Amino acid sequence: MLTKAKKIILIFGDLLILYISLYLTLLLRYGSSFDSFIWQDHFLPFTIVYTVWIFIFYLAGLYNQNIAKNNYKFYSILLKAVAVGAFAAIGIFYLTTSFLISPKTNLAIDIGIFLILFALWRQAYNRIIRSSALTNRILFIGENAEVNSMIKILNENPQLGYKILGVLSGSEENIKNIIEKEKVNVVVHAKDAKSEQNLAGLLYSLLPLGITVYDLPKFYSEITRKIPVSIIGRTWFLENLLEVEKGIYEITKRGSDILFAFILGIITLPFFPFIIIAINLNSKGGAFYTQTRVGKNGKIFKLLKFRTMVEDAEKQGAQWTKENDSRITKIGNILRKTRIDELPQLWNVIKGDISFIGPRPERPEFVATLEKEIPHYQIRHLVRPGLTGWAQINQPLGSASVKDSTEKLQYDLYYIKNRSLVLDLDILAKTIMVVLKREGH
Repeated sequence: MLTKAKKIILIFGDLLILYISLYLTLLLRYGSSFDSFIWQDHFLPFTIVYTVWIFIFYLAGLYNQNIAKNNYKFYSILLKAVAVGAFAAIGIFYLTTSFLISPKTNLAIDIGIFLILFALWRQAYNRIIRSSALTNRILFIGENAEVNSMIKILNENPQLGYKILGVLSGSEENIKNIIEKEKVNVVVHAKDAKSEQNLAGLLYSLLPLGITVYDLPKFYSEITRKIPVSIIGRTWFLENLLEVEKGIYEITKRGSDILFAFILGIITLPFFPFIIIAINLNSKGGAFYTQTRVGKNGKIFKLLKFRTMVEDAEKQGAQWTKENDSRITKIGNILRKTRIDELPQLWNVIKGDISFIGPRPERPEFVATLEKEIPHYQIRHLVRPGLTGWAQINQPLGSASVKDSTEKLQYDLYYIKNRSLVLDLDILAKTIMVVLKREGH
């Protein structure tokens, strides 16, 4: 896909800038005595450092096209990522004795040169990607709320490389003439080509022109990384959620879940007594808390957690968790932010109630309401729920509500459709970043 190609270009561009920064650093530091031997001494250790940096940049979101605008937010993220990378480099150089160098000054100079070159490179990239030669000239056929939302996103994010030519509806011949005249190379249709013969004929006639054609749900998911539940029907699910295709993946994932749950359980179990004492000293009640949740295929199970709310927090019945919820204790707030409250769920992972990665399991009381309010909500139960998921690392913090749950479902459907070990590792790595930044959701 085009988005992936841009991401690859950014990564290779950043790597090139990193090595140019190293070359200029060594040239500046050693002057006329700089030779191939000095370069060779620095190449391997800095390659290891740069590999770690690229990974940190990825987790920080520097390859997310939606924030790569070269604005204040982008550079703020960059500085934080470079700071983390600098500490990682120090650890690599000074905790590893196998290298012949310990470049304190070189590392500092390298970081300074890199920041300057990186800023120039990203500015140049965004200018190039927005040039007429590389910009995708996009036309929408049919209009609805999601088309208008998509147009707004593309207009607000010029770095994505799309120039919107308009939204059309009309005769097949008229639309085709406009497409040819305006040199359109991307067409997104919001109507069902299978049921509308005129639209099907138009799209068929575009094949010889080499134009990329998307239906709206596919284009929407590529740009936003979520599935628009309001414009998909049962046919979409039949075409995109074939469980038989995921058999090997599910077996591998289940084995990995059991293995890592045992390992993580052994590592964290010694800390449980201290957590229990902290919970009991802060508020009345038991340290552990069980809650009924809905699992795969609608199966009900008991989810085990450390208690983070006051005793009898739901004596008046099940309630949505609110932002700045007064029922959450001081220790509970820390446990939630760091995700420590979820450590007992390792037992649920071993039992097979949940996985490490998947849609977050919801309570039966809320599921009954959400299935009535939100189209296709029950589909999220096709897969085993998880400790963390695609929705948790993508969705901004907010209060639990029907609107919030609709947004989560759109991310959950994207995950269910595209789930793979690679995507799971991506979610796991980004979850670690969320925990380190104390952005627990």
